[in-house]
Amino acid sequence: MTDHPPVRRTELSTRDPDVAREAIAEVCGEHRPHLRGSRRDFQFAMRVVQAAPLALHQACHSMDAWVEAGPYTDFMAVHVVRGRCRFVDRDEELLVAAGGVGRYPPRRSVLHWTDVVGTTVRLPLEQVARFAARRMESPPQAFRFLGLAPVSPAMARTWAHLSTFLTRMSVTSADGLDQPLLRASLVDLVATTALAVFPNTTMTADYVPEPRRVAPSVVRRAQAYLEEHAAEPVTVAQVAAACGVGPRGLQAAFQRQVGHSPLTYLRRVRLARAHHDLTTADPASGQTVAAIARRWGWTSGGRFAAAYRETYGRPPSETLRR
Repeated sequence: MTDHPPVRRTELSTRDPDVAREAIAEVCGEHRPHLRGSRRDFQFAMRVVQAAPLALHQACHSMDAWVEAGPYTDFMAVHVVRGRCRFVDRDEELLVAAGGVGRYPPRRSVLHWTDVVGTTVRLPLEQVARFAARRMESPPQAFRFLGLAPVSPAMARTWAHLSTFLTRMSVTSADGLDQPLLRASLVDLVATTALAVFPNTTMTADYVPEPRRVAPSVVRRAQAYLEEHAAEPVTVAQVAAACGVGPRGLQAAFQRQVGHSPLTYLRRVRLARAHHDLTTADPASGQTVAAIARRWGWTSGGRFAAAYRETYGRPPSETLRR
C-alpha cells in the first residue's frame, strides 16, 4: 500500500493579534491584518487538520479586519458560518455572508472580514487540474477556475454540506483520515465538487469527440489491474495508462461490456475484500465494522452497511459477530 504522511492536527487560541498573525502566516502565507476596534476585544481560535494533500482550516476571528494577501497557489474555498467575508480581486469582488461560500482569489488581493467563523478547504490546484484533465482528456496546464462565486445557490449549498461533512470527519473520526483509500476518496470528492461548484474551463470546453473503441481484452486487463491494486488509491487515469488507452475510452468500454464504470467495479472488489476481513476477523481482538469499512475506502458507515446488506443479505455487524 502507498505510504501517506500522517494526519497533522494543530490548534491555537489566543487574545494576542501578533500571535494570531504569525499562526495564519504559517498556514496561508505572510500577511499583516489591519484591525478595527480595540485590541483588548480581540479573540482568535484556529484548528488545522492536514491530511496531505487535503487540508481543513477552521478559524474564529472576533474583530473587523482587512488584509492584503495572496497569491494563493492552492485551490481554497471558504464556508462562512458566522459573520461575513469580502474578497476584492482586480477583476471581481465577492461578499460571502453567513451560510455562504466563496473561492479565494488566486492573485494578490484584499480580504475583509467581520467577526467571522469559517471553514476553508484547501487542495493543491494541480490535484484539481489533473482531475479536470482526466475528465476532458486535455493537458492540466489548460485548466483554470473562472470565478470566485459558485455557479448557483444550489451548488453553494452543496459546497457548504461538503465543508460540514469534512469538519465532522476531522473531529469524530480519529483514524479515518489516516486510511489511504479513504483519504484518496476524499481528495477525489473535493476535486469533483470544486469542478461542479465553481466556474472553470471544463464548463466552457469545446465539443469532445467520442473515444475510440476498446477491445474486451483491454477491459479484462483493467479488471485484473483493479483487483491487484484494490488496497491502494487508484484513479481511472492510472488504470487507463497501465492498459495503454485513454480514460474516456476505458470508461465507455466498461459501460458497454461490464455494465458499469471502472470505479464501480473497484468498489465491488473492495466490498468483497471487506467481507473477507469481516468473516476472518476476531471481534475479541477489537476489530470493528467501522475500522474495516474505512480500511477499504468507505467514508460513510451507513452507505457501507447498505451496500453490504444489498450484496450479502445481512448487516456487516452480523458477519463480524459470527
